[in-house]
Amino acid sequence: MQIQPHPTEKSSRTDPSETRVTTALLLAAGRGTRLRPFTDSIPKCLVDVGGKPLLKRVIEALERHGFRRLVIVTGYRSGLIEDFLKQCGSRLEIQTIHNAQYDSTNNIHSLWLAGHALNEPFLLVESDLVFEPDALAQMTRPDRIALARFDPEIHHGTTARATPCGHLESLHLNGHAPSKSAIFKTVNICSLSLKSWRALFPVLQAYVESGKTDYFYELAIRDLVEAGKIKLEVADLSDHWWDEIDSGHDLQRVRLKIQELATA
Repeated sequence: MQIQPHPTEKSSRTDPSETRVTTALLLAAGRGTRLRPFTDSIPKCLVDVGGKPLLKRVIEALERHGFRRLVIVTGYRSGLIEDFLKQCGSRLEIQTIHNAQYDSTNNIHSLWLAGHALNEPFLLVESDLVFEPDALAQMTRPDRIALARFDPEIHHGTTARATPCGHLESLHLNGHAPSKSAIFKTVNICSLSLKSWRALFPVLQAYVESGKTDYFYELAIRDLVEAGKIKLEVADLSDHWWDEIDSGHDLQRVRLKIQELATA
């Protein structure tokens, strides 16, 4: 396996670009098997949600908030994503990176593959999200993680705890949330400074080199937070509408919500 180069080391002086994030990374390699039959012939990011593919909604939100560059890690049915990008008319500078091992790896591998393409602060977004465009307003500064109040009726997956001063305290993967404290759900959006990315990339690479490519990248972030090597400020999106589409049931819920918002 070819090792991706580490993000280039530069001077330790503060870079003015660190105060504003204008690059986004979208992870869109997976098959979306839980969303079948909607993903039998197209990747999840091209599934129609309220008259627009998920990818179109993300692009529009990024443009609205002044992002200039988008890197997309593709995999399953990548050609369809390339075709869509050619005709979508986006103002963004868009680059794609192909994860040829999408069928046997998880998103930790996709994030690692982006190592050679990112040498600036960036916003990390997963491709199965739908959200109010204004939700990104809090995410244009580096080292923030989007969280929302945990709702056991609809939320599953990784949860989080925050410190009293508003920083990420811990991540709890596989739904193993502590029961006696205020719990947040991760929204699967975070922004990273170049300093944090340089700390995260070697951890990703260590997982990949040891063959642990079926893990979620949140595991690497958890490792660094627990070690005190990165510090992420919480962006509370509890008052913004957002949702994650993993299954047909999720898709139906989101489509109904969009109809409701359109007629409100």
